[in-house]
Amino acid sequence: MSVFEQKTILTLLKNSTAVSPLEKNTFEKNWRVSVEKRVSTWNEACSHMNNSRPQFQLQWESEIVEYVQFLWEKTRRRSKKGETNKLGVNVPLLGPRFIPPSYLHIEKRSGGGAVDPTIQYLKPLNIVHPFYYPQLARCPRCGSDKDTTWEGWTSKGPRELHGILCEEMALGAQLRCNRCKETSKLKLKTRNSTTHRSDLVDSSIEGYCFTTTSAMYWKSWEHWRIPHESCALAEDLCQLI
Repeated sequence: MSVFEQKTILTLLKNSTAVSPLEKNTFEKNWRVSVEKRVSTWNEACSHMNNSRPQFQLQWESEIVEYVQFLWEKTRRRSKKGETNKLGVNVPLLGPRFIPPSYLHIEKRSGGGAVDPTIQYLKPLNIVHPFYYPQLARCPRCGSDKDTTWEGWTSKGPRELHGILCEEMALGAQLRCNRCKETSKLKLKTRNSTTHRSDLVDSSIEGYCFTTTSAMYWKSWEHWRIPHESCALAEDLCQLI
């Protein structure tokens, strides 16, 4: 697990070798705009819920997503045959489980300001993303790992996890299977073709776009292969069970 301090991480990234001198002037501004836009999107997606989520929780989670997205963009392959880029030694590598800072972190930081009591109500966030779990790039329906692409984060925001000591949150990415997308457009005309495809495709799973925190994605996985952060339980409760 990793303590995530928004201001500290933003300062470290801005001054790291991962950000070019030309980007430094606008880096923080673009970061803030992206964070606020994401929070707004999550608020709209959850507007129909009876129990709205606290804004300070959404803000903190959005900062984490922006951080993980930054790492992903700096390291991901640009083509199937390309190599994964490496991060510099001055780029902080945190996750996939993020916990909020404590009073100690704020007290010991220079310029930390007054202690905000809302930090005691922040829930840890677990990220289920290909940056941490590249092995997840496999379609749960047809099993292909060659025709899949990552299509960003789930637009509805994090989901809740049940834990022993406290409740937590989890956020996943969306995996699109181009093979299943194409086959879904085709109408099966003969009984033979139907039989042939049923041998290759899990008929109990529908669609071609899956979220890594959904039950549908993990339906065909053995329980011991599932990362704790992606199930409906926090790691402590999952270990206990």
